[in-house]
Order: sequence, then C-alpha cells, then structure tokens
Amino acid sequence: MYRKILNAPEHLSSWNNKIRISYWMFSVMTFLAVLGALSVVAIYEPNRLELFVQKQVILRNVLVFATLLAAETVYRLKSRLQSYIIITLGSCFAAITLALSSPDVHGVHIVMILPILVAILYFDYWKIAFACINAITSYMLVILFVPVYRFQVDFYQKAVGFSFVIIVTLAALGIVNRGLRIIRDEKEALTNENKHRLEELAIQEASRVDALTGLDNHNAFQSRFRAVLADESVHSVYLAIVDIDNFKRVNDTYGHSVGNMVLRKIGKLLKECSEENISPSRYGGEEFTIIFSNVTNKQVSDCLEHLRAGAEQMSFPELEGRVVTISIGCHRLESGEDRDTLFRLADEALYLAKRSGKNRVSW
Repeated sequence: MYRKILNAPEHLSSWNNKIRISYWMFSVMTFLAVLGALSVVAIYEPNRLELFVQKQVILRNVLVFATLLAAETVYRLKSRLQSYIIITLGSCFAAITLALSSPDVHGVHIVMILPILVAILYFDYWKIAFACINAITSYMLVILFVPVYRFQVDFYQKAVGFSFVIIVTLAALGIVNRGLRIIRDEKEALTNENKHRLEELAIQEASRVDALTGLDNHNAFQSRFRAVLADESVHSVYLAIVDIDNFKRVNDTYGHSVGNMVLRKIGKLLKECSEENISPSRYGGEEFTIIFSNVTNKQVSDCLEHLRAGAEQMSFPELEGRVVTISIGCHRLESGEDRDTLFRLADEALYLAKRSGKNRVSW
C-alpha cells in the first residue's frame, strides 16, 4: 500500500508529486493527533467521548482518506488538469477540517487558504485565481450545509472569513508577480551574460584565426609553439616552414585577388592535414608553419611530401595553366636546442629548399 502511495504515476510532475506526498503526510499526522486527543477526551471529558469518536475519529478520517484514495485514482489519468486537481484536493481538506471543527476554535477559518498556498508553488496567476474560487466555494458550501456554521456563526465572522481569503489571494498574486519578475530579470541577466561570453569568445577566436585562410594566425602559432615546447609529455617536436614559390610574381602578374585565392587554397590544403598532433598556421604573407608533436620522422616526411605533391597538382585556371608549388623546410628539436634555434634551423632548411630548385622538402 505505502509503495503505491510513494510511487507516483510517470506523467505526474515532480512538484505535483511532492504536494501529493505532503497531503498524505498531513493526513497521517492529523490522524495521529486525533488519536492523541482521544485519550485526553476519554480522561477529562468522558461524556463527549462517543460523539468525539463518531465525528473526529471515524467521520473525519473516513472523509480525509476517502478523498485521498479518490484523488489517487484521478492521478492515474493522463490529464493537463493534474495541477488543478491537486489544488481542488487542498480545498477538500480545508472544507473537511473546517466542517468538523467547532466555530469556537479561534483561527479555524485560516485553514481555507490551504489551496491558495498550494497554488503559489506553481507561480501561475490562473491557478491562484482558481484556488481562490475553490476556497470561496468550499467555504460557502460549509456555511450552507453545516448547521453550526449556518446558524451559530454571525454574518460578521462569515464576512471576515471571505475577506481573509480574498486578501490572501491578493497577497499571493503579489508574491507570484514579484517572483516572476525576479525570474525574468535573472533570465535576462543570464542571456546577456551568455551573449557577452559568446562575443568575447568570438573576439578571442578572431584574434587567433587568420581571416583569409581560417588557419591559426601568427599569435596563435607563437602561443602553441611555446606550449608544445613547455609540455613535458611531448617527446618529439618538428617544425616545418612552408613557403609558396614565386608568390610575388603571382601578385604582380595576376593581382592580389588571385594571390589571395592561391593563399586560401594552400591554407585549405594545410588545414586538411590538421590533427591533434599536427598544427598548421599562417605565419605571415605567403609563409605557413606546421608544428608536429609526438609523431615519427616517417609520419612527418609523408605528411610534408603529401602537401608538396598536393600543391603541385592543384588547378588554378586564373593562372593560365601555370602551376603553384611550395617549398618546405623542416627540423626536429634536438637536445640542447631551444625555440629560437628550432625556428632558425627550420628556416635554414627552407632556404636550402629554395636554393636547390624549389618545390621540394629539405631538412
């Protein structure tokens, strides 16, 4: 039995299930309180014992648990009205409590605000209005059908009860309005913060990426170069410098727009070879760099030869049949060499490739 109570239907929302369990806990606590009061009545007011048992022990608990069990059946139905059912259940509890309590008990009318308090949890104006109507209707039914409230409670007390429900409703609407404003402001602040963060990332990305080729730019190359050399887990580092042969002649003969097109295509070729351990960059002008880390000499040689051959096989209709080639100089970092030495030796290897006829890889 208790497992069926605790295990909510899959379609019941988390909040609704928490309120549902709270209703059960409230009912059990009320039942225990009535049992505790039973012993007090038996000792101090034995003449009221029979009436107390009939009204408080039997009738109250039968009505409360019958309402709970009926609600459990309704919970199983997949409906968009689940929240309204929960609120109505609160009105039923309030009406049962009020109807079976003496009007002489000070503050007993306050129980009628229970559905309104429940409705506040949803932060929904319509649900609060629904709860208010529920509370007023339940209160009116108690006054009409419970003789002690109909005949023994004066009009002033009844008016105060209705006024109290309306005042609490207005307060609830104010709470929800304030809460929704806070939520809206927080959402706007979060949206602005995310937008600002994305703008910063875009600026950072733009400051690290070459606009023409999409490769890392000079600054990004220097940062990566320092990071790779400082990384103790890297056991081998190669630096290759790539230069487009006769690029100045291309610019002078065909214009900078064609020169930019050549740079883009060579940049795309380098980008296609990019991997976790292979980082190409545009160093500046027609020069590119490639950092190899934790790769073998053969892997570096194969990659560079693939780039050289790929550039030679590219088609450039704008160059009227002329071929674009690249020269590559590469050096492996040896023990005792630093960053400047590695770059200088790679640059010397590039110079050797140029002097040896271009369109080749030199070490």
